Amino acid sequence: MSEHPNPHPAPEADEPLPLEPTHDHPIAGHRYDGIREYDNPMPRWWVMIFWATIIWSPLYILGEYVFDWIPTYSERLAAQTERLEATRTAYTAANPTFSTEPAALAEYATNPDHAAEGAALYATTCVACHGDKGQGGIGPNLTDDYWIHGGTPEQVFAVITKGVLDKGMPPQEATLTDEQRGQLVAFIESIHGSNPPGSKEPQGDKAEG
Repeated sequence: MSEHPNPHPAPEADEPLPLEPTHDHPIAGHRYDGIREYDNPMPRWWVMIFWATIIWSPLYILGEYVFDWIPTYSERLAAQTERLEATRTAYTAANPTFSTEPAALAEYATNPDHAAEGAALYATTCVACHGDKGQGGIGPNLTDDYWIHGGTPEQVFAVITKGVLDKGMPPQEATLTDEQRGQLVAFIESIHGSNPPGSKEPQGDKAEG
């Protein structure tokens, strides 16, 4: 059985390669199994970046470890940490967190600005049970000297927070922030002794002092 001749035989080694219109430049003699190798230089911008990295590497090493021109990683980390701490301190000073400590609550309760904020909260949260002026209704009178669960700012804050479920008062810790509950305490403190018309009879024990 005879083999058919290859209709497209590969050019001989000494046969000149045909040049076709192309931006590539063939390299003389670079031909393997009929495959021509072309000289495609890298883009100029890539070559410039490559050389820049080579030049920069020793400068960076000398600048960081010999001449101290460039701060080390530890120095940069320390500087960033210091700036972060300064930012945190400044933010805390401008936006103090609400403290539920007894002394802080007692001071908060005497602030008229907080009481004004608490008045709006009272009107939407407490008025249905305690009356529009704190005179009492379903709930006890909030303006007299008698308290069922204690009348100190800390005790009032605790009742607002945890509620009194057996008396129908829901807890407010999930609906009001600590600061908002503190504002309610301030409002209740501000109406103490106001003796509004229609006040409900005293309930509980008389507060000391």
